[in-house]
Amino acid sequence: MTCPEDALPATPLTENELLLEKSEVIKIHGPDKKGRPILRIVGKYFPANILKGESAEAALKGYLQKRIFPELEKKPFVIVYIHTRVSRCDNFPGLSVLHSVLESVPDTVHEAIRKLFFIHPGLQSRIFFFTFGCIFFGPGLYAKLKYIARMEYLRPYIALEQLEIPDFVKEHDGTLEIHPLCDYGIVKPVCVEMEMDSRRWNLLDDFYDDLLLRGAKQPKLSEAF
Repeated sequence: MTCPEDALPATPLTENELLLEKSEVIKIHGPDKKGRPILRIVGKYFPANILKGESAEAALKGYLQKRIFPELEKKPFVIVYIHTRVSRCDNFPGLSVLHSVLESVPDTVHEAIRKLFFIHPGLQSRIFFFTFGCIFFGPGLYAKLKYIARMEYLRPYIALEQLEIPDFVKEHDGTLEIHPLCDYGIVKPVCVEMEMDSRRWNLLDDFYDDLLLRGAKQPKLSEAF
């Protein structure tokens, strides 16, 4: 019988892979209500200002192969991808990078995925995946995709206590409760249109609500597009 001391040491991470680990973009939580591990991915945590193009692709592939896939051990698992406040400039590695990473995932891992929960999808995401989802994910994984508009809707599948949910995700849920049409890009708070910096989101949304309380009218639909 092999003792823990005799186990092979984990493959060392590169500098960029260590950056991914510290940023906690990808972590394993769980289990879900069927006892399966949860692979949580927080898009906002990806350091796209540092990792770009080939460096982002290499770091993601390396980190998955060295840390994530061995821990999953080819067992069935689910993915929770949190898209809240992802922006192209700050924390999005690019579609070509993500597609390349997906193509590099071993078939055994693909087959072990039972569900892909996409949290807080925007209108652009819905349109893109409706049009190109089967090509981007492949037919097998695309069939497992499920949009989740509010974290509360995840409860039938996952006890939220089993999942580490960032505060900004809960805050965004609260914003959508007040402005539900923001979910589909039909209406956005005026201040959010003017300033997309997530660090100012709460202050700007509070300012918008204060305007409404003072008697300001919501923008007409024609002004919101």
